[in-house]
Amino acid sequence: MAIDQLKTLLSESGPPESQAREMINTMNHFEVARLLHQLSVDEKVIIFQYLEDDVKRQELLYETDQESRKEISDALGLDFMAPFLEGMPKDEAADILQEQEPEVQEKILEQMVPDEARTLKSLIHYEEQTAGGMMTPHYYRVSPDEIASEILTKMIRNPSKDSVTDFFVVGENNQLMGFFTLRDLLNVLPNAKALEIIREETPKVLLEESCEKIANLMDHEHLSTVPVVDEQNTIHGIVTFDDVFRALKQTADEEIYTMVGATETDPFAKKTSRKIAARAPWLFTTFIGGMISAFVLKSFEVTMAEFTTVIFFIPFVLGLAGNVGIQGATVIVRGLATGDIQSDNLSRVLRSEVKVGLFNGIIFGGICGATIVIFAETLLHTSPALGVTVGLGIVLAVAMATLIGSLTPLLFLKLKIDPAISTGPVVTVINDIFGLVIYLFTATTVFSIL
Repeated sequence: MAIDQLKTLLSESGPPESQAREMINTMNHFEVARLLHQLSVDEKVIIFQYLEDDVKRQELLYETDQESRKEISDALGLDFMAPFLEGMPKDEAADILQEQEPEVQEKILEQMVPDEARTLKSLIHYEEQTAGGMMTPHYYRVSPDEIASEILTKMIRNPSKDSVTDFFVVGENNQLMGFFTLRDLLNVLPNAKALEIIREETPKVLLEESCEKIANLMDHEHLSTVPVVDEQNTIHGIVTFDDVFRALKQTADEEIYTMVGATETDPFAKKTSRKIAARAPWLFTTFIGGMISAFVLKSFEVTMAEFTTVIFFIPFVLGLAGNVGIQGATVIVRGLATGDIQSDNLSRVLRSEVKVGLFNGIIFGGICGATIVIFAETLLHTSPALGVTVGLGIVLAVAMATLIGSLTPLLFLKLKIDPAISTGPVVTVINDIFGLVIYLFTATTVFSIL
């Protein structure tokens, strides 16, 4: 669907309002949500109001870009947003509410039904990418003594959009006793009690568990929902597969932006200043690294003056070392995020990464060094010792880059900082500085001996 079609419907020369309403309601509202950022605020509000189905409105608001969502919310006002959010799935309403300023959140919550407000307050209390932040409080809850026929009848009369296949057996004080699936329910006698149907083991997550760990659990156990409990095994809600998928996508976006030194911002945001403010700190890190590298070059000025051909291979050495460092850091960060790397196999993974990096350094250092030795006098008009310098410099720089790339994410993890940050400018800048020092020091040592 072209954006021009939407703009034509909303223009003064377009069809009458009744016809425009009808056409907009026949469109795929998910596709409309994707295109909203190209419209003015007034046009966004008109499209939102033209939708006749509240579910479509809710999905359009949730699926569109953040800036469009905020513009629509601000234009409609608190009197509209409070009851509108009450009708949405609670986890989605909590996500939208978290985007508002704290004072706006309070005003919206004050206008809600007390029970709804309390539920949303409990959800926005947790960080967005945790089990508590993603969970929905609505699920199929059954008591231990309920029989299969009653449970099935209740499900048919009161279908839930959040969980259509899983049932959670809850005892006194909201203690989670176990779960079973719809298939389990259909394969027992009608008078079988819920306590007799539950599975031997019940996978569950704590309120503060990360999205990556939940996804890992769902993948290993082949689950579509996971119950969320506290330390006392009190169930607070469930996390569904679609919520985890959405959160993983957002996490992946954040990590990709971070890796290139551009903290995630809405790509459709109109305020250039917001994008500049998000990226400037990372560029400042690169700026500091560049200044330090300049001082390093200055300190080896004599060596470079005597052996100018050494300069030609600086980009090659730094580029190779930088790529090896980023590879090692990415492997560690990804393994930590998915849960594949644990304390029991961490040392083995580190040894493997260091070994791979070191051998790559030896291979490419040997190839490059031998090539320079062969052609040093004929093409470069310099001593074959340059080949030894470059080859040895590559081996040492790559070895150091491997250690930096593998250990930096662990250091960030110890400092309770997102390890994904280390795979961006941090590792790159550190590798450039150390690689430059190692290469020029190697050159000075080799040429002084020879």
